Amino acid sequence: MMMVHTARDTDGNCIVASSKQWLCSESLLEIAQRLCKEKKQLPAATESKECSILFMGNKGVGKTSLIYRFLDRNETAKPTLALEYAYGRKSGKSLVKDVCHIWELGGGTLFSGLLQAPLASCQSQGLKNLTVVLMLDLSLPKQLWLTLETLIQALLSALRRQTGSHLQELQEEAWLRVGKDHQDKEYLDPFPVQLVILGGKYDLFQEFDPEKKKIVCRSLRYVAHTLGATLLFYSHRDTGLVKKAKDVLNHHAFGALPVKGISQDYNNPLLIPAGSDSMEQIGRGFGSFPQKGAGSALERWKHSFTTHFPQEAETNAIPDDPAKDLNFREPLIDSLRAQKDEELERYRQEAEKRQQHQQN
Repeated sequence: MMMVHTARDTDGNCIVASSKQWLCSESLLEIAQRLCKEKKQLPAATESKECSILFMGNKGVGKTSLIYRFLDRNETAKPTLALEYAYGRKSGKSLVKDVCHIWELGGGTLFSGLLQAPLASCQSQGLKNLTVVLMLDLSLPKQLWLTLETLIQALLSALRRQTGSHLQELQEEAWLRVGKDHQDKEYLDPFPVQLVILGGKYDLFQEFDPEKKKIVCRSLRYVAHTLGATLLFYSHRDTGLVKKAKDVLNHHAFGALPVKGISQDYNNPLLIPAGSDSMEQIGRGFGSFPQKGAGSALERWKHSFTTHFPQEAETNAIPDDPAKDLNFREPLIDSLRAQKDEELERYRQEAEKRQQHQQN
């Protein structure tokens, strides 16, 4: 009978060695140490990579439908109530699938107070692996700037609360993305996490008057350039723009190659990767150059934009009761809810009868 000897490596894994193995130059302990060392040299090949994407922006601009397209889900998009979560997995170079956590903030600016929840979840993977997609409705320029400013400020405040003194580390990472030696560094204030500004409903926007399109495009280019963000326009009706949007998301979610090319002509859908624009190209031929400092540049363009498009607050009424919405039917829960409603109604009627009896 052949003798079989067992031992365990430093991770507790069982190692089996026959009597023949004892005839080699390595002892059982040396074999265990060697296998343990080989295992530690291959973490990247066996561990899943995780990142997060947070969608936010105007109501009804198409955030959910874009997420469904990105995840290849053939479902009809339902209105986002407040904050929703999904995830995508994709095989990469490792033996296991990489994971992208996807958060969607609904309600426009109504639920910005909920941003702390996804940020707390993202912090476990490291906020440097978070990408924020700010989706703005190009067809509603009178709500565009107010939505942009409100959500950017709310997100920045939430990041400060979540990271505290570590925000400076994220800021240094942001400068690495745009380049510390960028020619416009005096005007830039890169956002602490990766930012994509996505102009939705381009199919409606392209019918605008050329002068209005020029103002919107140049203003968004200034904002994106100042914040070190990628800027692109999108329409679910244009397969080419859908593909570009999915390519950008794939780059941030699973490390795919960045989208090639650049489009800065306001007569065409914009596509400007982070750090590839310049103040000279944006402002060429349009009056004086802005004063140095990110704040002064943004304030200048805020004044210019809101002068042409006076801002109107988004209608942020509380959504209707989803329990009465046919899109959110849940038979078991709905039957229990109906039972409780009946019990409550009977209790109310009995209380009214008792009150009337006491009065009489």
